[in-house]
Amino acid sequence: MSQDRLWGVHPAVIAAFAVFFGTVIDSLVRHVNGFIDLTTLIFWRFAIGAVLVGIPYFLSGRRLPGWKATRFHAVRGITHLLAASLFFFALTKLELATVTVLGFTAVLWIIPIAWIALGERPKPIAVLAGLLGFCGVLLTFVGAESFDGFTTDDWLGFASVMSAAMFYAISIVLLRLRASEDGAFAIAFYANLFPAIYMAGPAFILTEGVVWGDALWLVLLGICGTLVWLFMTLAYGRAPAQQLAPTEYTALIWSALIGWLVFNEVPKGLFWLGAIVIIAACLLVSIPLGELRRYLFLRKR
Repeated sequence: MSQDRLWGVHPAVIAAFAVFFGTVIDSLVRHVNGFIDLTTLIFWRFAIGAVLVGIPYFLSGRRLPGWKATRFHAVRGITHLLAASLFFFALTKLELATVTVLGFTAVLWIIPIAWIALGERPKPIAVLAGLLGFCGVLLTFVGAESFDGFTTDDWLGFASVMSAAMFYAISIVLLRLRASEDGAFAIAFYANLFPAIYMAGPAFILTEGVVWGDALWLVLLGICGTLVWLFMTLAYGRAPAQQLAPTEYTALIWSALIGWLVFNEVPKGLFWLGAIVIIAACLLVSIPLGELRRYLFLRKR
């Protein structure tokens, strides 16, 4: 068995499983919204995730980075929390597949944010991809459902998912500053710990808590969140990021399938055209033209 495979499974398949569990999280959020308030849900999703990641981390004898790294991840935790909260809120307002596709625009947000924060001047192809992608956003949103005029919930959902994509992009750009110094376990632990700390007060003071009968849903959310991290780590440790990046777009397949089977949601009209435009724009950004030409050349041979 080659080193780039785990138990004979290709890394792209492992990455696709990670994306699947991410979509399951979105589906669970949409499902439990009727009986668990969003504040409680967000707190327990991160708290359980911190426990599930922290136990094996500390049992392995590893230590957390110093105070400098801790302070950094405390700040990053704010952007991570905002991204998750806004995304979960959007799931309560728009169809599952719509939120999934609009969430892809995080890749496009990274371009201007990296320029501002890291001084990485965007290439012309990246600017073109950004413009193309946001045209796809309009197509997706307008064609997502058979709207009889846009409602307040529609606009709230749209604003929330686009803001979530922006904050997620900020979180990713910040991560680049520490990714080479902190291990994957430490990053995953902090990414769950600080959002849980920030939400602890609102969850226990402003809400009525969780009914024991509903606790299973929260545990399931935490488990799925841990599986996303686990499968992503296994996949990206065995294959180049550029090779695995396209697997992110399998989320559209999962979300459309789950949306149809569970929520009876069937996107129509311009939705699919907009989805194709957004995915094409994201691929232009994530896969350099030289690599794409080399890939196509090798495929032809």
